[in-house]
Amino acid sequence: MDDWMQDFAGYVRELLPEELAEPFIALARPAVRLSRAEEGETVVGRLGGLPRLPEGVPWPGADEGRGMQFLAELDCAAFAAYETDVDLPAEGALLFFSTWDNAAARVILLPPGAVRVPERDVPVSGDARVFPEAPLAARTVATWPTRSHDELVNLGQEFWDRPVEEEPDEDLEEEEAGEESGEPFGDLLAEFADTGGDRVHQVGGYSDALQAPIEVAAAYRVGGLTPKDPGFAAEAAQWVTLLQLDEDNGMIFGDGGILIFGIRRDRLAARDFSQVFPHVQGH
Repeated sequence: MDDWMQDFAGYVRELLPEELAEPFIALARPAVRLSRAEEGETVVGRLGGLPRLPEGVPWPGADEGRGMQFLAELDCAAFAAYETDVDLPAEGALLFFSTWDNAAARVILLPPGAVRVPERDVPVSGDARVFPEAPLAARTVATWPTRSHDELVNLGQEFWDRPVEEEPDEDLEEEEAGEESGEPFGDLLAEFADTGGDRVHQVGGYSDALQAPIEVAAAYRVGGLTPKDPGFAAEAAQWVTLLQLDEDNGMIFGDGGILIFGIRRDRLAARDFSQVFPHVQGH
């Protein structure tokens, strides 16, 4: 079993009987979790700073010619060392931009060896900002569906609400011991996910779904489909998490939210980043 699966799989097996645990474990997807790089760690990208675009590559703009905010850069060659479920380019760099309100976004793929300009005019004004530069390190982690992903995996509330019995307490009265007890499986799984405590910057895997998964939101808003439409499941399955950014480094996404750059698998395979879908999940 892959290292990234071991803790997750072991925890689920403690909570569920085998006939439920194994199918659920099989739904797990690897993702690359990003965090501030400490001294000695391999740097795979960065938050903020200036994009250092090559000559002839314009800074992406929004309405009225205002520049978008530069949010992050990923070093594709460095990412090759980490397992994930998205097909990133093997080399080059991905640069991520969005408007100040995250209503529009751009992703630029720079080829390897591109001659980049350290400084140039910064067309950012108004509510848009230039954020401090912060290097990022990476590790592969397991991600899994939650209650909010049920339109994709169809496990049902009975599965998520299944009580997980604790070991009986010998000091309990016999009547108390006979009462139904135990926390819902879905709640325990959410607590397990929170044990890291880090900002949740992520590439690939199941994105955080505070309201709706990126797959569902994209199928609805871009594909124009609802869960009742025959082609909904197929369209939703086409979308993946290219990058998820948590509020960090001065970046704000609504009310304690996250920003997800979604992309269709076929466009990612074609290295066509012209139609990414920005989706903000907030509280």
